[in-house]
Amino acid sequence: MTIPPLVMVCTGNICRSPLAAALVRSATSAAVESFGTSALVGEPPPRPTLKAAESLGLDLSAHRARQLTADVVGRAPLVLALAREHRRAVVSLVPRANRTTFTLREFARLSRLVDPHETARAIASTPDPAERLDRVVALAAAHRGSGVLVTPDEDDVVDPFGLGADVYAKSTAQIVDATNDVLAYLGRALRA
Repeated sequence: MTIPPLVMVCTGNICRSPLAAALVRSATSAAVESFGTSALVGEPPPRPTLKAAESLGLDLSAHRARQLTADVVGRAPLVLALAREHRRAVVSLVPRANRTTFTLREFARLSRLVDPHETARAIASTPDPAERLDRVVALAAAHRGSGVLVTPDEDDVVDPFGLGADVYAKSTAQIVDATNDVLAYLGRALRA
């Protein structure tokens, strides 16, 4: 069975979510799409986002912002929001997505709590990549509320839109760090 696209969500779909989606696409064969909760539909990323992507070996020049819809959320096996406000918007659109929607940094943190042996046991009984993904997402969700307590802001990636180079650098670093953890975790399920 083919895995439906993973979904990344931010506000305008021109800074954070396209960069996160491009990072995941560059490191895996999984389909990844990005959308905005208040998308600047049809707009390209601003120059600082393009430069951040280029510094990572990524090209976002063809990206154009798209609006998140309930249909997109309903099909996604995993939705990674770039901030808590986006997670709330996703769950408001499709309440059952509560189990499969996280902030990017939250999912990264939860993935570090899952024992690799637990992951191996969960995916061992099925060769179906879609089922394997569902299982590792459920394992991460089961760890909500456990582990190190964090402040709510620690689950958000800072929004750099319209701000200085230092904020773009911080946002990019947060995305890269969290995405690396997410890729390491999802890689266990997505490997053939």
